Amino acid sequence: MIISVSAFLLFLFFWLFLFMPAHKQVAALKNELILADQQIQSIELLLAGAQSQDQVVRLLKEKQRYLSNKFPQKEEEGLRLIPELARKMDIDIISLLPGTRTELLDASNKQIAIENRAVSYLPVTLELSCYFKDLVKYAIELRTTFPAFTSINSLDIKREGQTSGKIRANIKFNLYLLN
Repeated sequence: MIISVSAFLLFLFFWLFLFMPAHKQVAALKNELILADQQIQSIELLLAGAQSQDQVVRLLKEKQRYLSNKFPQKEEEGLRLIPELARKMDIDIISLLPGTRTELLDASNKQIAIENRAVSYLPVTLELSCYFKDLVKYAIELRTTFPAFTSINSLDIKREGQTSGKIRANIKFNLYLLN
């Protein structure tokens, strides 16, 4: 009995203090390897379709400029554009509440950076009054053509009145910025 309990405790010790930490570290390294492989494959695809190295460098610089332009540097820039887009689509903004700016971390809790500048996100809560079709267009615009990266976290919709056809929407999304 004592031997089996000792063996079980020894197994438990190795499992908790040796195997599990090593397993987590191996999983993190595998994820880094997968990301590196994906980046290599995207560069190889550019090289395969390109005629010269200069063309590849030009394409990479264009992609870098595109990404840099999608990350406003100041909160005010991104926050100013949100109501402008809504007004252009005949959407009434009831409230716009920005949260606290937070650094964006990867799976291993390392800070994500672009061009040696830290990426952060600003949670935004937006309450709107509009027709449903306008809300759908607005959400699509936020995700596709809005000049900053956004990710919609939640969307809550309620009917505003029985006869008006309007809805009241509460959207929570992240606005990504460069520091």
